[in-house]
Amino acid sequence: MRTICLLACLIGVAMTAWSQNLVLEQEEPEDVIEVVGYFCKNDTMTYRQEYNKFKIQGNDTTVSLSYEEEFMIVVTDSTSNGYKMKYIPLSFTLHDADTVTSLIANATSQLIQSVECEFTTDEFGQLKSITNWREIRDQLKKGVKVTCDKLYGTTPALDSIMPRKSMENVMLLNFSTEEGIRDAYEELENLFALHGNAYDIGEKVIDTEEQGYPQHITRNAGYTTIEDGENDYDGDYAILMLSTTTIPVEDVMDLGFGALSMIMSDMANDSLETVRDQIVDSLKISKPNGAEYTIVEYCGFFLNGWPKEYHQVEEADLGLVRNVENTHIEWISRNWDIYIRDDESTENKSI
Repeated sequence: MRTICLLACLIGVAMTAWSQNLVLEQEEPEDVIEVVGYFCKNDTMTYRQEYNKFKIQGNDTTVSLSYEEEFMIVVTDSTSNGYKMKYIPLSFTLHDADTVTSLIANATSQLIQSVECEFTTDEFGQLKSITNWREIRDQLKKGVKVTCDKLYGTTPALDSIMPRKSMENVMLLNFSTEEGIRDAYEELENLFALHGNAYDIGEKVIDTEEQGYPQHITRNAGYTTIEDGENDYDGDYAILMLSTTTIPVEDVMDLGFGALSMIMSDMANDSLETVRDQIVDSLKISKPNGAEYTIVEYCGFFLNGWPKEYHQVEEADLGLVRNVENTHIEWISRNWDIYIRDDESTENKSI
């Protein structure tokens, strides 16, 4: 618990630490970094992901979801149009978090553990589609009834918050499309989302309202230092981003960050509309200029474009309550080839 709170309270410190690794070790002729995957058939990477979701209210911290999982990504084919890959789940461990959210996550993960996800990327390595999403959909739908049996059997009071039939319909709807299935594999989006993009080396500040709300973005791109001679390479790079979005009080319920679901268990006898009104009223007092939604994201890559590590801290500052999500993905084993670069600074060798 101390570790979780520390991660939530030291976002600024984390950003400083990550940025210290973003330095140029040598003179580079280019002024941009292109995130491109140079993958080979049969390349294999194994990752570990740790995820924590909690709320901080005064001196109290409540965990709603905490888990650790391991998975493998294998390149099954390489074509001129992109890559075919397979996501193979290896393990899933739910930590102590006795909430409805954790029960749903655990039940869903157990279903996902029984099926492999096949997906494609474009020629740069960006995720395009999940090709066997219908198979995954059917597998998940088969388990919805079993999942609800566990949920409502373990937490009978849940029926007073959301009738079982409504819960089943929501879960079935979430798993009925490819987009819904992609949401269940968010780690793939996190690892491959930046591929195909180019970033100016150094720091860049952007102020925009592209998402409909005032947003301030600080982005830093650069080559990383070699800290481990066995595992790091000259040419590894990373992108660090910090974005702060200010959202009007009236729109805060559209955050999608779980603000409502995090407190519904404490107000189960009130109507949904009453709960919404209470949240908006409290926000007008504590955050008159709007709620602040902050994301710190660090994406590290090997020189051949394979994701190396991914860190993300999301915080929704709602005044009296701060909702925080922390995601940490790191590679734990690999088996691939490195191409000879144009400047021949790295030897071609198998790992």
